[in-house]
Amino acid sequence: MKMDMNIYNGMNGCCNENCDDDCCRPIICCPTGATGATGSTGATGPTGPTGPTGATGTGATGATGPVGATGPTGPTGPTGATGTGVTGATGPTGPTGPTGDEGIQGTAATVRVGTVTTGDPGTEASVTNSGTEQDAVFDFIIPQGKNGCTSPVKFLTAYSTPPQPGTSGGGLIFDRNGISNGNAISHTINTAEFTIQESGFYYVSFHVTITPASGANFPLPIVVYLQQQGAIVAGTTVSHTFHTTADIANMSFTQIIQVTTAPTTLKVIGSGGTYLYYDNAITIYKIGDVS
Repeated sequence: MKMDMNIYNGMNGCCNENCDDDCCRPIICCPTGATGATGSTGATGPTGPTGPTGATGTGATGATGPVGATGPTGPTGPTGATGTGVTGATGPTGPTGPTGDEGIQGTAATVRVGTVTTGDPGTEASVTNSGTEQDAVFDFIIPQGKNGCTSPVKFLTAYSTPPQPGTSGGGLIFDRNGISNGNAISHTINTAEFTIQESGFYYVSFHVTITPASGANFPLPIVVYLQQQGAIVAGTTVSHTFHTTADIANMSFTQIIQVTTAPTTLKVIGSGGTYLYYDNAITIYKIGDVS
């Protein structure tokens, strides 16, 4: 009987692709039948190990996207510390502003003196307004001063009337004493020397008339000054230059001197040549004590 089949002729071969393998024995290969229905999916096998990381891509950076909407304002932070920078230079003065409107004319005020009253010694002086702001009347209270104490004035005056010859460097003679008080100053008549007996401050006033003596050489400069203990007192030097025998000069000085050691001598000295002097007078009085 004839059949359409292939017979596997060999002990160690395999059947064709449409037959089951069953080596080592002859197999009859049958024709292929219809495909059966797909079976259900089997369980997923275990995940295999992660493969190595691939190389980083090197593509170009994409374009910047659009700016998003502004978010809400955050809370205000704490105030920072005050800066310590140098103060800048003062700016220039701005222009003067316009003149303001003139104010309303006020009422003119008047001021009068009211009463003046003497208060008790040692009380405060005061002024009160017994009137109004527009018509002021000031009343004064003035305290009486305390009784002062008066020290006795100590002084001496001396003078000379007849003309007397003077020599250069010599003292002028006073032949008479005038009035005096106290013992602070003394003078012996017909002498040039005055003696200060007490330390203190003294006021000295002097004047004299001088004319050239007969036979004088011209020009004739004459200098007169006050001398204290042999030294010239500053501020008392007066001078005059004579050119003829008919010349006459009135010479004077005033000065305050300080006497720290007593007794101290005073003299009026004339120098420069020969001359005649007359009507010379001097006043010396004590004006205060040395502290």
